[in-house]
Amino acid sequence: MLTKKRVLFKSKLEQTEIAYNNNEAKKHYQEVNSIVKEFKRQTLLIRGKEDNIVSNKEKVQQRWPEYYERHFELQDGTDIDSAEEWTMCIQAAEPYVEPPNDVDIEMAGGKLKNGKASGHDPVWARLINP
Repeated sequence: MLTKKRVLFKSKLEQTEIAYNNNEAKKHYQEVNSIVKEFKRQTLLIRGKEDNIVSNKEKVQQRWPEYYERHFELQDGTDIDSAEEWTMCIQAAEPYVEPPNDVDIEMAGGKLKNGKASGHDPVWARLINP
């Protein structure tokens, strides 16, 4: 096992040296960073019901459904089952703005100047203005 690690380490060093000699700075530094950074094992730690730390894989998998059931309950303790209750819980990111009517469009068109750049959309002022 140790010899495999040494062989892998030597091959990474050789790749780094080749990248350095070929003036491939980006690849060289990527190789150096992959060598320098240590392996960090992924941890499965979450909070339990009583704010204790849960690390057992099976208990973590049991905890997620409990968390989401609790998370999606309404304030009065009832579950969100019907679409009507769900829409009451959703808040829009932006306030509702009514679409423009004909008068608003005519006023905006009257402010456009002929012979000027149209902007992001390809609508020319001479097409809107009579």
